Amino acid sequence: MRLNILLQSLAGLGTALCFSSSSIFIRYGLETIPSPLIGVTIGMVFCTFAYGLILLVRFRKQTEEEKKISYSKQGILLLLFGGIFLGFGTLSRWIAIDLAPIAIVIGLSGLTVPVVLMLSPILMGRNLENVTVRIWIGAGLVIIGASLITFSR
Repeated sequence: MRLNILLQSLAGLGTALCFSSSSIFIRYGLETIPSPLIGVTIGMVFCTFAYGLILLVRFRKQTEEEKKISYSKQGILLLLFGGIFLGFGTLSRWIAIDLAPIAIVIGLSGLTVPVVLMLSPILMGRNLENVTVRIWIGAGLVIIGASLITFSR
């Protein structure tokens, strides 16, 4: 159980590290590329090829039983909508990094926490997404921190 929690935490910390450090590279890259849309397109094309290679390697290592698994239309549709929202969110982030200081953009992006906490139990069900009082207290601290970062200028 503890190993599972540790792995989940490491994955979350890895996400935070990658997203936060990417903001710095994006800012420097946008100094030489005139448009956030061009920049995000370059980044997404690279990611698509990288993900494709990883998927190809994983697919080749699957057993015959794993290759026969079919995917539901509902699952694919939900992933499609998730991808659309992710794409627009990523583009918005690039535009924000181009226009505002990175600290403010990252601070405001912390507000995704309360949005997810409100929507996930409704959309996913409380049995899958159990949002406790302790989690809401942590979200409150994130909101306070985002407010301090944003309005401290």
